[in-house]
Amino acid sequence: MPQAPLKIKPHLAHEEIARQYRKCKNPTEKSRWHLIWLMSNPENEILVTKAAKTVGFCQRWARILVNRYNKEGVEGLSDKRKNNQGRTAFLTKKQQEELKELLTNKRPPDGGLWTGPKVAQWIKKKTKKHITTVGAWKWIIKSDFTLQVPRPKNIKSANVKETKKFKKKWIMNS
Repeated sequence: MPQAPLKIKPHLAHEEIARQYRKCKNPTEKSRWHLIWLMSNPENEILVTKAAKTVGFCQRWARILVNRYNKEGVEGLSDKRKNNQGRTAFLTKKQQEELKELLTNKRPPDGGLWTGPKVAQWIKKKTKKHITTVGAWKWIIKSDFTLQVPRPKNIKSANVKETKKFKKKWIMNS
């Protein structure tokens, strides 16, 4: 079903929109201004699909931006991501330090090695929040913890006697 044509509300004159578009330094906002500028031209009414294609947006995003501009005005075109602080960390700084201390200096309760599921259990006890094993493993990595395990010995390697014999042969031949 075709979308209804969108009209730009006259928050600013076409010339002012062109000026804003040309002086804009932020590339994200500049392309948004370009879209509004194309659609606000009173002499040549352009559809959202054509304006979106010209600017490089999909039709859906262009419609969202036009509706946002119509509702909020100039503020609607600003890049709202730059003020987004993101969500708060799953673990507090104190809990992160405690986890780092735990990983480097203590063994897990079962006496084995620290793994994602074991850290997930520890985090669940501390925070009363569920965390996946992958999320727990990411906290292990974030803690700069590396598992210091000796390299496994080759099953087919020579025993001590064979090694000494080889070393003697090698010294004599050189």
